[in-house]
Amino acid sequence: MKKGFEIEAFLLMLSIWNFARFRYVVRKFKLNQFKKMISGSDSDFRKFQRLNFKTIDFNKYKKEIKRIFRNLSKFPGVEKTGATKLIHLKVPNVFVMWDGYIRKYYGFKNGDANDYFNFLKLMQEKFRDLDPKLIDEHNYKTITEPILRKNRKGRITKKSNPSSRMQSVHYGVKKLGEC
Repeated sequence: MKKGFEIEAFLLMLSIWNFARFRYVVRKFKLNQFKKMISGSDSDFRKFQRLNFKTIDFNKYKKEIKRIFRNLSKFPGVEKTGATKLIHLKVPNVFVMWDGYIRKYYGFKNGDANDYFNFLKLMQEKFRDLDPKLIDEHNYKTITEPILRKNRKGRITKKSNPSSRMQSVHYGVKKLGEC
């Protein structure tokens, strides 16, 4: 990001940490539209550059937060989870990431711009003294990871052919490397 490779950083973030959504659009991803959308949000993002999570009055920036989230989340392959990851990558001192499990845990069922705005306020209320990345790590370790572990355990105990699972994993890695 600091070296001027913002779009590349965003695409890397999407391909690794938002793979569940991004993989469906990677071949038809509209890169030029994505670049245009990101540059169109720059004036909103600039307002947050000197702010930090501990002291920001989110209510003062409600319009900008919702606009940024709406623009990013409606883009195919980014959507609700990816939007928060890109917003955090752009302004890591202010914005907290979420995923579907975290959203639902805290009662945000729609995952829309209103929910994200209210999520930020709730995270600040609960964790004001932490940095956004530490909040994300806490949420992931205490909410997402246990659910994923439980889901994996349930799949492993079901009757399935382990070699076919490994073949599909290798196929997925090969396809990702071709992109």
